[in-house]
Amino acid sequence: MDYHDLLAGLGEGSAHPGGFEATVQLLESLSLPPRSQVLEVGCGTGRTACHLARHGYRVTAVDLHRGMLEKAVRRARRERLDIRFIQADATALPFPDGRFDVVFVESVTIFTRWRAALSEYKRVLKPGGLLIDREMILSGQKTEIMSRKLKQFYGIRTLASITRWKRRLRQSGFTAITVHEHSRSMGRWSVDHDPYREMDMTLLEDEQVQRMGGMNDRLLAKYGNRLGYAVIEAKVPLKDE
Repeated sequence: MDYHDLLAGLGEGSAHPGGFEATVQLLESLSLPPRSQVLEVGCGTGRTACHLARHGYRVTAVDLHRGMLEKAVRRARRERLDIRFIQADATALPFPDGRFDVVFVESVTIFTRWRAALSEYKRVLKPGGLLIDREMILSGQKTEIMSRKLKQFYGIRTLASITRWKRRLRQSGFTAITVHEHSRSMGRWSVDHDPYREMDMTLLEDEQVQRMGGMNDRLLAKYGNRLGYAVIEAKVPLKDE
């Protein structure tokens, strides 16, 4: 069992800085055009995808973890929402060029080969399309040991400062880069009630899960003061720009 298997088993629907409440507030502030074609990359158990669909957006959602996707499909059925779920890698999206108005990402790109992921986000967006990406960022000094431990436990492949993320987006061809939120700490977020959460209760008594919980606490205690998060908006330039 790895970190993502654990999240899938626990049915976690908002494992990102700020939690689901932050997602709702962000989407309210964006005022995306009605009926936008939205691709959520790394949809997990489908909580955000369902929220988007309830508000009238045409939603396609992808995730690499089959267990997550199965729970996402069941959630959408219970809520009677029409969402297209596909198992796919963020670095090889199975869609034609210029398919979506918005690509929405939360705590996914850090687990990927970022160059390939950003290239794919841009490719599947229409000219003038919008990328919204919430990611953990580096807010203090990074060491080789820190990077190795975070990669071993969480699977994090890239950890960069907000300045470097903005540079990466420009290098990938995005323009009009705006930082909506930027915190030099991970902060705290409230645990809200998720009526459609599917949790494997046997995991709570599993010794491996308990060890993983302890490791998570130790890593955050040791390195949490060097980690923050940001929400970055970037656009695909229009053809005449």
